[in-house]
Amino acid sequence: MSDPQCPKCQSSMEPGFTVDNTYGAVAQSEWASGEPRYSIWTGMKMLGRTRHSVVTFRCTQCGFLESYAGRR
Repeated sequence: MSDPQCPKCQSSMEPGFTVDNTYGAVAQSEWASGEPRYSIWTGMKMLGRTRHSVVTFRCTQCGFLESYAGRR
C-alpha cells in the first residue's frame, strides 16, 4: 500500500501502527472477525476468528489517523 494523502488536508501521511499494552508486553493492534465474546480467563474468546494486523497512517500536517486491516 502506497502512502496516501490525507483526506482532510491533502498532506502526506506516514505509515505506522497503534500499540496495545498487555500484561508485561507491547503488541500491535489487530482486527478480528465477528462480534466480541468475552472470556473471564482471557478477556476475549478468539478461537476460530480471522485476524489481521492493523496498519495506521498519520497525517504529517494535521495528525488525522486512518487505519486499515492489513494482511497477516
